[in-house]
Amino acid sequence: MTVITGAGIGIGRGIAAAFASEGAKLVLAGRNRQRLDAVVDELESQGAAVLSVPTDVGHERDVLALFETTMKEFGRVDILVNNAGLVDQAPLEQTSLESWQKIPI
Repeated sequence: MTVITGAGIGIGRGIAAAFASEGAKLVLAGRNRQRLDAVVDELESQGAAVLSVPTDVGHERDVLALFETTMKEFGRVDILVNNAGLVDQAPLEQTSLESWQKIPI
C-alpha cells in the first residue's frame, strides 16, 4: 500500500500516476476533494486501485484520520510519499516568520 500526500496536483499527481502504472495500490491525500476525485477517476480508468482521503497535513487530526482509514482498509503502509507542502505566495522579503514556520522541513 502506497500513501501519497499532496496527490491532487503537480508532482504528487505525477508520482501517483507513476506508482499506478507499476500496479501499486494507492491512498491519495490532499486538501482539495475535487482534485483528488479527478486523479482517482483518471487512475481508476487505467485499472488502478485507488482510495482518496481528503487530508490537510497541517492538521494532526486529518493525518491521524488518513492513517486510520488506510489501516482499516488495507492493514498496512508499505510506502509513504511525503509530498505535501505549504507555501505562501509572497515575495521573500514579505514572507512572515509565521509563514516560514509552517513550511515543513
